[in-house]
Amino acid sequence: MGDVRQEDFARLKLERDRLARAVAELQAALAAARAQHEDLLSSLQDAVIVVSPVGVVVLWNPAAEELLKVSASSAVGKAFDQVLPQAEALGELLVKALAAGRSYADFEAPLVRPDGARVTVSAVASILAGAGGEPRGAVLALRDVSRLRELEETLRRSDRLAALGQMAAGVAHEVRNPLVGIRAAAQFLEGDPAFTPGLREYTGVIIREVDRLNAIVEDLLAFASPKPVQFAPCNLNQVLEETLAVKGAALAAAGITVARIYDPQLPPILGDPPRLHQVFLNLLRNAAEAMPGGGALTVRTRFERLSARLGGRAAAVAEVADAGPGVPPDRVPHLFNPFFTTKPRGTGLGLAISLRIVEDHGGAIEVAPGAGRGATFAVVLPLAPAAGEAPDG
Repeated sequence: MGDVRQEDFARLKLERDRLARAVAELQAALAAARAQHEDLLSSLQDAVIVVSPVGVVVLWNPAAEELLKVSASSAVGKAFDQVLPQAEALGELLVKALAAGRSYADFEAPLVRPDGARVTVSAVASILAGAGGEPRGAVLALRDVSRLRELEETLRRSDRLAALGQMAAGVAHEVRNPLVGIRAAAQFLEGDPAFTPGLREYTGVIIREVDRLNAIVEDLLAFASPKPVQFAPCNLNQVLEETLAVKGAALAAAGITVARIYDPQLPPILGDPPRLHQVFLNLLRNAAEAMPGGGALTVRTRFERLSARLGGRAAAVAEVADAGPGVPPDRVPHLFNPFFTTKPRGTGLGLAISLRIVEDHGGAIEVAPGAGRGATFAVVLPLAPAAGEAPDG
């Protein structure tokens, strides 16, 4: 009897060990599957969010953290509309998918992130079904298409500017010759001994206004027929310092103090210093005009390892920030349009020409309107290629 029990115990022990090995193997397989699942979600460039049937977030991948600027730890376990209260359209898409029990695709919507930034996303809402077909939740996949929409708008703007440039060049050439004649005639009258001295005030007005119109014509020609960029490696800090040396006396006379915050380790850019001087002179002039009573102006440079505006490439960024009233949000989309101006005697060509120069450098200009607390214009420029590398583009 004792031998039978010992045999039973031995068999039970063998079975227990076999089951323990099987459980360990299953746990290892489950851990490997979970790690593979997490690696897959982490490697996706699209944001992936999983919610329960009642809309509670159960998964938030790293791409969702990057796109929406919300960490997974602060999102998981909360209602979707609590995590993103200003994403009503996406919340409604999830509700509709859960209610209908089917997927919805090709949906595009503007999104306001918790940090206040606006992005445009394409969204696909899919149903997670159980073994019996019952809904176990929904998956929301998001892709940032903001840059794509910006590129489309840039192409449309380029087409408009090309046509406008051709017209402007024709007008400028037609206007320039008569202006030369008008100025010469005014100067001839002033030099005539029989000219009435009391009328010199009027000829002076003619000459000054002709000079102002000539400046507008020069701007038109610069906009319509830009000079080719002469690329060379250069130091962005030095370009800014040279520009400030030109503008410094005028800024000081206007009661404007300049704070320089330069990154001393900023890599060189590939640029045309005279053309870049033109950009920064225009930005400094605009900043000064935004502070007619004087104020603080900040010029800052920094390195950007991954610039979204340059397709993920590294960039050097120069910022010009004023302490004026800022730019009303409704005006921001029009700032770089030719002839758009809010100044009584402005031409509306300064920022348009500046943007064209920066885009000729492969860069971009970003605006933080800062309504009520000063505007910041950031010039984003690609770095010079390292020795042995070919330039991008």
